[in-house]
Amino acid sequence: MKITVKEISANKREMTFEHAWEDIEQDYNVFAKDFAKKVELTGFRKGKIPMAIVEKKFGPRIDYDFVNEKFTDYYGKALDEKKLVPVNQPELSDLDFKKNGPLKLTVKFEVMPEWDMPKYKNGFPIEENHYVIESADIEDSLLHLRENAAEVKPVEGAAKAGYHIIADVQELTKDETVVNESKGSRIILGKAPFDGETEKVLIGIKAGETRTITLKAENQKDNDHIFKLDVTAIEEHVLPELSDEFAQTVNPDGENLDALKEKTRKELESYWTNQSNQRMEEQIADFFINYLSDIELPKSVIEEQAKNIYEDMKKRYPADPEMDEAAVIENYRETAEKSLKWQLVKNKIIKEDEISVSEEDIDTKIADMLKDVNEDLRESYEKYYQSPQIRNQLHDDIINTKLTDHIKSFAKIKTKKVSRKARPKEMGQ
Repeated sequence: MKITVKEISANKREMTFEHAWEDIEQDYNVFAKDFAKKVELTGFRKGKIPMAIVEKKFGPRIDYDFVNEKFTDYYGKALDEKKLVPVNQPELSDLDFKKNGPLKLTVKFEVMPEWDMPKYKNGFPIEENHYVIESADIEDSLLHLRENAAEVKPVEGAAKAGYHIIADVQELTKDETVVNESKGSRIILGKAPFDGETEKVLIGIKAGETRTITLKAENQKDNDHIFKLDVTAIEEHVLPELSDEFAQTVNPDGENLDALKEKTRKELESYWTNQSNQRMEEQIADFFINYLSDIELPKSVIEEQAKNIYEDMKKRYPADPEMDEAAVIENYRETAEKSLKWQLVKNKIIKEDEISVSEEDIDTKIADMLKDVNEDLRESYEKYYQSPQIRNQLHDDIINTKLTDHIKSFAKIKTKKVSRKARPKEMGQ
């Protein structure tokens, strides 16, 4: 077989491969005999038509069907010989074949570009945030618990500070065109963004009344948001007293309010530790993605990844009938490209550094997950965790953790304390 490969671009290849008649004659004869068994002609029994007659009547069709039948085999052998791995279906640009002559095919396809891994093992900088848990954080969490347990009292009169307003809301442009609306929205007076001057506008409002408010965007006058509120109800939420008795209703295993506060602190520490780890993982991914910024990926692969994002969004938001597939794919093209580059890096490191997950690793993970499960429910939970789908998911989770820890071990990590006040800016809010 003669094979020539032309590089059209970093991602596109044109391959021509030619088989001499002597190399494919046996394949052709086998195919032609099988073809002859299936055709029907008046005056002949099916399968008993002389080959010469079959070839005279159906010759061009036999040639065409033969190429269709054997294309995958011949194409695959040519790819193997040249060590090429296409990422899309081949586009046939030229075909030349007749019985007793050579079979010549020209196809075009896309391949992944070649690229080198950055020297990350020599060290690369990332920043680790240590989010400081302050007393105000614990107070906010306890307030949230109290709000969830509040006694709700309908109010006949006017709204006061701290009251809840239930309203149908329309967002308006400056010329009062409705651009968005929602039913039964809840507004808490005194709680951002309904505090300060906005709260003053709404205090005194009653059910059945209408008010228009403007929520100002900081340093962005043109981005102020105008809302028309049609109030349907006013509520007073009476919060339970913060006491040992309340603490035990929230945390039956705790003895008192101090125990609830300590439990809350640990939960906050766990949450913000996860946020810090997630931020470091994003920095690691960005380091590699930025290194590959000049690498051009095949358009077909990016398109497919963007379609996957669209399908995932459809599953998550099935109630949105107006989701435009073309618009979503276009908007997420850059996201798709970045995620593909990061996946390329991960696959390469996993292969080169032989990072793997054993069945024992998964069993250990399941055992750890079962520690906090009520004993009466443990058997059913364990059966669920042992299902092939969940074990596969755990496999992916574990290998991602191992991979992150592996890469992180080479990073030059700078730790920075982040106060409660500095958190919004640090989190990009």
